[in-house]
Amino acid sequence: MSGDRARLAHRTLVAALAGNIISVVIKLFFGILANSIAMVADAIHSILDSSSSIIGMYGNKISAKPPDLDHPYGHGKYEYIAALGITTMMFVAGYSIIREAIERIMGGIIPNITFYSFIAITSSMVISLAVSIYERKVGKRLTSSILLADSFHSLTDVFASVVVIAGFIGLGTGLSYADSLAAILVCLIIAYAGLRLFRENVGSLVDRGVDRSIISRIEKVSCGMDESVNCHSVRGKVVGNKIFIDMHLTVKSDTSVEEAHRIAEILERKLKKEIEGTEEVIVHVEPQDRQEDRH
Repeated sequence: MSGDRARLAHRTLVAALAGNIISVVIKLFFGILANSIAMVADAIHSILDSSSSIIGMYGNKISAKPPDLDHPYGHGKYEYIAALGITTMMFVAGYSIIREAIERIMGGIIPNITFYSFIAITSSMVISLAVSIYERKVGKRLTSSILLADSFHSLTDVFASVVVIAGFIGLGTGLSYADSLAAILVCLIIAYAGLRLFRENVGSLVDRGVDRSIISRIEKVSCGMDESVNCHSVRGKVVGNKIFIDMHLTVKSDTSVEEAHRIAEILERKLKKEIEGTEEVIVHVEPQDRQEDRH
C-alpha cells in the first residue's frame, strides 16, 4: 500500500476505533445497569470491533512497508494475518457469551430493561452503522482487506443490536428468557462473521488466484496488441492490494530478441494501466512454432 493510501487507511481505522469505543461505553454501562446479558454481549462484540481496528492499524502499518530481500512481494499478507486475528477473538468471545446465556436461562435470571436501555442500544446501533458505511467506502477505494473486514465486522454489530432490541421487546411481552436467547443469537452472528472472514483471508494466504474476469481482461489486452501476438498460461495472485501477473506470450518465430523484449515491455505498461492494482507483470516470450508443437 502506498504512503498516501496507508495514511488514509490509518485515519479511517482511528475514526472507526473512536466510534467503537463510544459504542462500547454506552452498551456496557447500560447493559450492566439493566443486568442484560444480550446488551453486554453486544458490548463485547463492539470491544471486538475496537480490537479489530487496533489490529487493523498494526497490519496496515506493516503492510505499507516496501518490498525487501526477505519479502520480495511486499508485506501485503500481513493484512490477512491481522484479519485472522480478529476472527479468532470473535470465536472466543462468542463461546463465552453462549455459555453465560445458557446458565442464565437455567437460573431464570431476568434483566431490568428501561426506556434508557432502548435509547442506548439504538444510539450505539446508529454509530456502528455510520462506522461500517465509512470503512466500506474507503476500503473499496483503497482495495484494503483490513478496512473491508473491519467494515463487515461493524455491520454485524448493527445486526447484533437489532437482535438485542428484539430481545427487549420479547421481555416486554412476558418472554422471560428473551434476553438470553437474544445473546445466543448475537453470538451466532459473531460466528457467521468470523467464518466469512476466515474463509476469505485463508484463501488469500494460500495464494488463491485472481478472479476469472481479470484473467479474461489480461488475455483481451494481450491478444489485442497485434494479430501475430498470442498468450497462454496466464496466472495472477493478489498480495494485499497488489496484483502480480505472470504469463506466456507467443510471437512470430523470426522476431528478434530486442523486438520481443519491446513487445513484452509495452504489454506490461498496458496491463498496469488497464488493470488497477497491477504491481508486477512477468512475461515469458516464446516463438509461435513452439506453441504449435505443444498441440
